[in-house]
Amino acid sequence: MARSKPLWLLIMWFLAAGAGLLILKWTGVWDSLDLDVITEWLRDLGPLGGLFYIIVYTLRPLVLFPATPLTLYGGYVFGAFWGTIYDFIGAGAGALLSFYITRKWGRSSFQRILKSKKLQSFDQKAEQRGFMVILYMRLMPFFPFDGISYGAGLSKIRFWDYTWGTLIGIIPGAVVYNVFGASFQEIGSWKFYAAIAMYVLFAGVPLIFKKRQAFKARDGA
Repeated sequence: MARSKPLWLLIMWFLAAGAGLLILKWTGVWDSLDLDVITEWLRDLGPLGGLFYIIVYTLRPLVLFPATPLTLYGGYVFGAFWGTIYDFIGAGAGALLSFYITRKWGRSSFQRILKSKKLQSFDQKAEQRGFMVILYMRLMPFFPFDGISYGAGLSKIRFWDYTWGTLIGIIPGAVVYNVFGASFQEIGSWKFYAAIAMYVLFAGVPLIFKKRQAFKARDGA
C-alpha cells in the first residue's frame, strides 16, 4: 500500500485543483477579473508578457484549466505569430511536465492495477509505436490535450517518442487556434471569417478521417 501513495497524492492534488477552480467561480472571484485590463497589461510588458504567458501555460495542467481558451487568448493578446510561438513553448513544456509527473508518481501504481487485456494490448502498442500514437492523438483535436499527456506518462511510451510526437503534433493546432484568437481583434473582417473557415477545416477533417476509418473497419469485418 505504501508504494501506491504517490498515485493517491496525485489524485488528491487534481481534486483539490478542480475544487479550487469551482470555488473561484462560485464566489465570483473569477467573474470579477477584468480581462481587458489583463490583456493591456500583458501587451505593455512586451516580451516579459510573453514569458509570463509561457509560465502560466506550462503550469496550467496542474490546475486542470482547459487549454483551448488559453490558446485563443494568447493569439488575441500577442497576435497570430507570437501567440503561436509562445503557445508552442508553453504547451510543449506543460505537456512534458504532465508526462513527467505521472511517469514518476503514477506509473508503478498503474502497472499493478493494469488488468484489462485491452489496456495491456494498448500499452504494448504504445511502447512499440509510441511516436505515431502520440502524433496521431496530438493532431486530432477531439482528444483531450491533458488526457493524452497524463495518460502517456502512465503508459510504456518512451520519453523521446512522446516528446517528438507532441512537439510536432501540436504545431497545426497552435497555428489554427492562434490565428483564430488573433482574429477576435477584427471581428467582422475578412480575416475573422477566414480564421473561422480555417478552424472549421481543422476540426472537420479529423472527423471525416475518423468516419472513413470506421467505415473501412466495418467493411473489413
